[in-house]
Order: sequence, then structure tokens, then C-alpha cells
Amino acid sequence: MPETHRFIIDRHEGDLAVVEVDGGSLLDVPRWLLPHAARADDVLGVTVDAGPERAVVTIVRDAAASARARAEAEDAVARLKRRDPGGDLRL
Repeated sequence: MPETHRFIIDRHEGDLAVVEVDGGSLLDVPRWLLPHAARADDVLGVTVDAGPERAVVTIVRDAAASARARAEAEDAVARLKRRDPGGDLRL
């Protein structure tokens, strides 16, 4: 039975992409393994079908999930800005 995972691209560092795996740990992945259109903050669906002699890994950019995640992040920033009184911070 194939297992599924969710990657979120945190950032690109040279030939590597740093991805968050299933909402937890970060993993460095060679960029050539990812879809060419993948960019920071994109959500990727990962399916692993492992057998005794080989494993097939499929990585698909989820455009709809990526758009939802970006919209949620923008909403969160907007809420924080509304609560910010502005001005300088004094310590």
C-alpha cells in the first residue's frame, strides 16, 4: 500500500530545497527531484510505493493547496498588522 506525505518548500539553497515534511522536521532535497515549477511555500504531495526491489516516489505540486496556504498566511499577516500600534519599540 503506498504511503503519502506532504512537503512544504521552505526555501532554496543553491542546488537544494529545504522542505518541511508532514508539518514537522526539515529535510534537504536535491532540487532536481522536485517539479520544475516548484518554488518556496509550495505544497507538494508525495507518494511512496515501496516494494522489495525498488521504491517509486511521485512528487506532485499541489497548486490549490499552495494557493490556500498563501492566502492563509496573508490573512494572518493582515490580522497582525491591524493589532500593531506602530511606532518604535523601546526596550
